[in-house]
Amino acid sequence: MADDTPKRGRPRKERKQLVETPKSFLADDEAGITDMQTAFVWHYTEGACGQTEAARRAGFSFPASAATKMLNGVTFPKVTRAVRVKQDELREKYAITPAKTGAMLWSIAETAFETGAYNAAVSAVKELNQLAGLTIHRSQNLNINADLQKMNREDIKHRLNELLGVEVEMKDKDH
Repeated sequence: MADDTPKRGRPRKERKQLVETPKSFLADDEAGITDMQTAFVWHYTEGACGQTEAARRAGFSFPASAATKMLNGVTFPKVTRAVRVKQDELREKYAITPAKTGAMLWSIAETAFETGAYNAAVSAVKELNQLAGLTIHRSQNLNINADLQKMNREDIKHRLNELLGVEVEMKDKDH
């Protein structure tokens, strides 16, 4: 009979799961937490949801209060520590470091060159050079408060050279 009644409200769009949820969670003896607490830690750190939803998915009967108690650091300090450890692991795993970026760019350059995508290979090598500090992209914005209408061509050249630090007169310093 429940299937015959139409659903009220606007239809909900099916959301694609970001990560595959494990079928079951086992107690973490190393961290000293139960299986429900392990599930909470996983859902909170990797399950792409907030603390209340993580507690709900872990099976707590009062998810809002359970989540607050889990994360306050006083009631269940082992859970809070497990959350911090897991967050640090994820931060380390997904960190953008120069070494990881360089390895990825090198792989892109090699693959692009092998497949004949030379523009992509050149771009990857250019980015590698910038990462290594071998090339420098230099741009300079100058805020010049000058009335160009009142200046002649020589005055403008002289003022620009002065601002850019270029000597107006060419001097041969070698002799």
